[in-house]
Amino acid sequence: MAQALSEEEFQRMQAQLLELRTQNYQLSDELRKNGVELTSLRQRITFLDKEFARAQKLCAQIEQLEQENRQLKEGSLGPGPPSTGSGPVDGELLRLQAENTALQRNVTALQERYEKEQTGSPAPPEAAGKEDAGGCGDHAGDLVVPPPLAEAELKWEVEKEEKRLLQERLQGLESSKQAETAKLQEEVAKPMFLLPLLSFFRLQTEKEALYNDSRNKIEELRQHQEADLKAQVVRTQKLQQELQAANQSLAELREQCQAERQDHASALRTLQDQAARQSADLQERVQALLAESDALRTNLAALEQIQTAKTQELCALREQTAGLATELQQRQAEYEALAGHRDDLSSQLQESLRANGRLLEQLQVLGQEKENLSRELEEARKSAEKRKALLDEVAAEALQEKSRHKEELGSARLQAEKDVLAVRARYERELRQLHDGRRRQEEELRAQIREEKARTRDLESLQQMVEELRAQLQSMEGAKGWFERRLKEAEEALEEQHQEHEESLHVQEERHKAELQRKEEEVRAAEGRLQEAEALCGGHLDTIARLQQEVKDVADGQRILEKKGSATLKDLKRQLQLERKRADKLQERLQEFLTNSKSRSGFEELVLSEMSSPSRAQTGDSSSVSSFSYREILREKEGSAGPARSSSGSPPGPARPAELSDEEVAELFERLAETQQEKWIRRRGAQTGLEGRRGGGLALLPPQRGALGSHRSGLGVPGDPKPGKPGRKRSPNM
Repeated sequence: MAQALSEEEFQRMQAQLLELRTQNYQLSDELRKNGVELTSLRQRITFLDKEFARAQKLCAQIEQLEQENRQLKEGSLGPGPPSTGSGPVDGELLRLQAENTALQRNVTALQERYEKEQTGSPAPPEAAGKEDAGGCGDHAGDLVVPPPLAEAELKWEVEKEEKRLLQERLQGLESSKQAETAKLQEEVAKPMFLLPLLSFFRLQTEKEALYNDSRNKIEELRQHQEADLKAQVVRTQKLQQELQAANQSLAELREQCQAERQDHASALRTLQDQAARQSADLQERVQALLAESDALRTNLAALEQIQTAKTQELCALREQTAGLATELQQRQAEYEALAGHRDDLSSQLQESLRANGRLLEQLQVLGQEKENLSRELEEARKSAEKRKALLDEVAAEALQEKSRHKEELGSARLQAEKDVLAVRARYERELRQLHDGRRRQEEELRAQIREEKARTRDLESLQQMVEELRAQLQSMEGAKGWFERRLKEAEEALEEQHQEHEESLHVQEERHKAELQRKEEEVRAAEGRLQEAEALCGGHLDTIARLQQEVKDVADGQRILEKKGSATLKDLKRQLQLERKRADKLQERLQEFLTNSKSRSGFEELVLSEMSSPSRAQTGDSSSVSSFSYREILREKEGSAGPARSSSGSPPGPARPAELSDEEVAELFERLAETQQEKWIRRRGAQTGLEGRRGGGLALLPPQRGALGSHRSGLGVPGDPKPGKPGRKRSPNM
């Protein structure tokens, strides 16, 4: 349990050190990014100040141009909309007017024709054609011509009228456009003289507003700076206290890390010793198991032909031994992984110590940067005070110049204000009432602009100075606001980081506790697996001892079987040799029987010699050929011939067998062929028996009497008749 607690504390410390290191890296990255942003923002502020000054000038010019364009558009769109907006309507009107004129002409022509018809003097077609060509155009002929021609003539007249009306409209538009272009040229020339005066009035009002705004902003900046300085002092004190607490916690953490490291090293040593012992024991067991498995393999290779079940058990044992070997390899890999993990933990401790040193250095750097920032703020405050003094001096000079110019511009300002009001009212009236008094205003403005040109030249230099002072004020205000925002952001970031650090510490502690519990459960499970493996090893040892005893018993039984098999093989060899001799004799007698003319008498002698052969006296068995029981046939003949002789009273003579029929000779030949086939079968059985004895001879049964007889009967050894070929009995008539 002490070991588990030490590992838990070590992991917790390791997690805390990793978090501190990551936070340190994040802070360093943020500082670097903030420095880059600061430089880029300063450059951007300078660039924006210049662009702002240019944009103000351009805005003033653009506003003036927009007003002039609006005025010009309002002046030009007075007669324009009917010509542009009602284009299609005008076209339709022209077409309708042309159609109306053409229809009127047709109506007049029809009325004239009707009047002529009523008077009783209809006009012939030629006269109608002449009238159409003369006074009324071609419409009088439309009454006589077919409808398609009338429609075409009507369209032609309509187009003709449309062209005429369009020409008239174009002439009117050209004249109106010429007049409008002349008016627009005059109106474009007018506003060019009003620009300096309007810009002067606007600049003067903006200068006063900027001066008031700058004064208010300077006072607000002073108040904000004082409040910020107080807050910064309080925050620096808090940060110093936090640094002291952090240093103390770091010292305590170092002590705890050293104690945990020592405990962990001792625990690792004990684990290594236990692992070495267990690995040595397991290796010895595995070697013993491997030796025993090799012995079992050799024994089982011989026993596989006898008992398949035992071979399956041995295969299962092999699988178990292989599983034990794999488990040993896994345990060795786990021990190697534990050793690597120990090395990783030691390296992580060293890295965490280095990270703590870096954190201390970075904290010192942060303190120095904070002092530098405070110095820069003091310098900025001093520079702001100096700039304020300069602004006050410039403002005093501007007031003096203003008082000097007030007298000169008093009458001009009153006149200009009256003129501006008159101009504004006049422009509004012109917007509502189609710009009636534009020419008169242009003449008055030209006269006023001529008077004010000399004054504007003097004010241009003052305007440039005012613009420069305004740009400086804006840059100072922007820099001050940016510094304030950056200070607030830095403070908020520090507070957020502190909160995040506390939350992450809490989360890591909980995670570490959960991991510790999981590790304890894994250790318990590993101990249970070790106990199970030891129990399995004991069971395997018992099974191995039992199998060894069984192997010994099987080897003893195999020896007995080999002895019995050798005895049976000797008997079989002896029988085989006797059968070979007998078959050879039969073959010789058969050849003699075939060559001799007195085949039947020779065959009887062959049978008699076969019955009185010593081999049959030794074995006491009859072959498949002798299973014909020729002796029984002769006995039956003698028994049947005895009463005949006694009845006939013939003298007794030597008993001679009756002549054999062709069917019996063929049957004898078949039996001889069967004897040869049985001889070959015996040879094959003897060869297989010898091979089985050489290879283990485990399929042979013990040489019991009944079993040996059955074996002999199965192989066709002499002494057993063929089951399907019973000996045929000769009839007494033969």
